[in-house]
Amino acid sequence: MKRTLIKNVKIFDGTGIRPFFSDVFIEDENIKRIGLNMEVEDCEVVDGTNRILTPGFINTHSHSELEIFKSPELLPVIGQGITTEVLGQDGSSVTPIDDEHLNELTESMTPLCGKLDRPYWWRSYKDYIDAVEEVDPVVRYVGLVGHGTVRMSIAGSENRDLTSEELEEMCDIIDKSMNEGAKGVSFGMIYPPSSYAPIEELISVCKTVAKHDGIIMVHTRNEMGRLIESFEEMVYIMKQSGVRMHISHLKALGHLNWGKVIEILDRMKELNNEGYDITFDQYPWTAGSTGMKVIAPGWAYAGGEDAFQKRLRDPQMYEKILEETTEELRVRGSGKAVQIAAVPLEEWLWMCGLRLDEVAMKLKMEEPEAVLHILKETRSSVTCVYHSISEEDIQKVIQNPYHTVCTDGIVGEVPHPRAYSSYPRFLGRYVRDLNLIPLETAIKNITSEPARRLRLWDRGLIREGMSADLVLIDYENIIDTNTYANPKKLPKGILKVWVKGKLNYESKEI
Repeated sequence: MKRTLIKNVKIFDGTGIRPFFSDVFIEDENIKRIGLNMEVEDCEVVDGTNRILTPGFINTHSHSELEIFKSPELLPVIGQGITTEVLGQDGSSVTPIDDEHLNELTESMTPLCGKLDRPYWWRSYKDYIDAVEEVDPVVRYVGLVGHGTVRMSIAGSENRDLTSEELEEMCDIIDKSMNEGAKGVSFGMIYPPSSYAPIEELISVCKTVAKHDGIIMVHTRNEMGRLIESFEEMVYIMKQSGVRMHISHLKALGHLNWGKVIEILDRMKELNNEGYDITFDQYPWTAGSTGMKVIAPGWAYAGGEDAFQKRLRDPQMYEKILEETTEELRVRGSGKAVQIAAVPLEEWLWMCGLRLDEVAMKLKMEEPEAVLHILKETRSSVTCVYHSISEEDIQKVIQNPYHTVCTDGIVGEVPHPRAYSSYPRFLGRYVRDLNLIPLETAIKNITSEPARRLRLWDRGLIREGMSADLVLIDYENIIDTNTYANPKKLPKGILKVWVKGKLNYESKEI
């Protein structure tokens, strides 16, 4: 039996109310007692003087589906205070899938979560969760079902409407997965094949999710010039289905679109006042990260990677793809705004950490041509960091009551630093140093509020009987220490992290 007594600590309990000083006694997996001047025999005593204690952070957007199996100690995750992560984002979960489309899914998932050295050995959502539990990672996981993954298991990567029978099958798979514990469905409206779905299909899926009081988490169809229209598309679907909605990594990409998120925040307030449950998350950085393939037009991937490669070899098709790639790259800020983060091919590792303009120069190509050349040679497996978000927008987003933090962390040779330190950066830079919101509000936004959204009623608060997912913090010194050039560094200020009562992380600072 694990028994720990944390003495003399300042508690931010996750409710958003003022902090208080107390002792906390952990027995086995739960918080047994909270009170002053406790004396308990036969337990480990932790001095909490000049420290704060918070519930474990709940990361609403993660891509560590496969990292769980490669590195179950998950140091970048737990080292920033995260005790629960939400998997299966952007319409792209690693499950459920069938044998026929397994290779197609595996290749499609590479830019978001890397590769394993063996084929996926699960097929259903339950199979995958059982596999995760068998590994026993240091943090807890809950999952979403990716709409694009389910669509792929039914119709591959074809750009067409589903038949009524196929749509019924899709809803049945989602219904089964939610009965097996999935918390909802994610949509990646920028990523094929999720992007090929008509609104009627999305409404049907959302009605299935709503039956379970589940949530949809949405990468909208466009985060640039059509950001507002893409948001309103999902609002319409939410209203027609009655589902609860959460927008993933709300942002406006490209300086021409900066400020548009403010319109969405105003609209979100209006919708919540009307009784809808609509929220969002964001990481506290001025760059995003995803596959290089988003620079090429989505229609070019209809039929999957093999079909895309075939189109690149067709001179007429290539010119059309190149034209749209050129425009997309321009809007994103050109090659100087795109940094190569990960390439799962040894002969291309030299690109990692370089900007696309540097890569293009080395290849002796124009930037758009270099993009298509790299996609061709790597079968679209490259992950990039895109420097194209406004600092002013980030600060406005953080101050909004419907906001919570996420990492959107994608692994790689030179990954986005958000994978290692989003929460310490949020608390250190934006809450303590810039004083954008009160600390008690900030803690609520990364603990009990995401727990509410995900219906995780056993965590997110420091209360007797709740799960002992806890973080001991040196608040005066908490901060990110990494950079875009040197991202694989742990933050300062996260001292100890307990997951279900077990001390799973202890900083070397202590």
